[in-house]
Order: sequence, then C-alpha cells, then structure tokens
Amino acid sequence: MAERAREGATCPRTALTAAYLDGELEPSAADEFDAHARSCPVCSAALLEQRRLLCLLDSAFDETFEKRLRLPEGFTRQLKARAQNDLSGVRDARERRRVLKICAALGAAAFALLGFAALEAVTGPALRAAGAASGMLGVAGRASADAGAGAGVVLRAVAARVVSGFASPLILGVLLAAGLALLLRLISGYHRAAARD
Repeated sequence: MAERAREGATCPRTALTAAYLDGELEPSAADEFDAHARSCPVCSAALLEQRRLLCLLDSAFDETFEKRLRLPEGFTRQLKARAQNDLSGVRDARERRRVLKICAALGAAAFALLGFAALEAVTGPALRAAGAASGMLGVAGRASADAGAGAGVVLRAVAARVVSGFASPLILGVLLAAGLALLLRLISGYHRAAARD
C-alpha cells in the first residue's frame, strides 16, 4: 500500500482534476478519471481538495452577494427622484462659477501632471491652424498688391499712348478714374472670392 501511495504521488492524472470538476472532459474520459480517482489515493485527495475549495468559494460569494448587499426597498426609485429634483445648486450663478473654477483647476492640474507633451498636443493644432490662416492672408495680400501693380503698369501704358496721341487732360482724367474704378472692383472681387474659399 505504501508503494502504491508513492506511485500515486507522481500520478500524471492529477492535472485532470479541475477539468473533471468543470465538466470539460469527454464522457468516456470523465468516467475513466472517476474510476481512476477511486483507486488512486493522490487523485482522490486532489479531487476532494478541489471540491472543498469550490464549496468554500460558493458559500463566500453567496454570503457577499445575497446577504450583505441587499438594498432597502425602493432604493433606486428614491435615488432617481432625488437626483431629478435636486437641481437647485445647478441653477445658481455662484454654483456655476464655482464649477467653472474647479474645472479650470482640474484642467491645470491635468496639464501639470501630463507635462509639456500634453500641452503641445493640445496647442499644436491651434498654432498650425493659425499659421495656415496667416499664410492665406499673406497670399491674398500679395495677390492684391500684384493686381494693383499690374493695373498701374496697364494704366501707365494707356496713359502714355493717350498723352502722346491726344494730350487732353480731360481724357487723361477719365481714363485714370476708370482705371481706379476697375482696380477697386478687381480687388473687391478677389477678396470676395477668397472669403468664399
């Protein structure tokens, strides 16, 4: 008998105990393990120990969830009613200011705890958007300046032609006024098109 106990101490079938109790073994394998556990004292002891552990866990969880965590009658109904009716602090202006200050303090604390990398992640997109907007305004300004310079060149060429041909100050004044009106119309049309884009 002592030899048999020594052989059972190294029984490889002891590893099947948990699978047997959980019902994970095939029916034939479960029957075979059951017959083996009756004849092997080590497997029988392991099976008994696993069953005791499961019973202990069941009783501990039953006590915790059924006996100790029973809520009073109508608890959720009362909680819901109080949550819906107690909005007096939300309507008060002082309460809103207090909440705003707390949120600002929490935000500052979050940035302080997360470090400069978080600040870069938040402010980086805003700075890039501001840079893109400034670049677009620069392009619009350069385009307006180039349009004005082009109109000036055209006006000078027309004026030189007119002066050499007619030399009338009245015609020069009319052409200058028409050129300025055209220039202003071109510039305003360009700005409207840029604003739509």
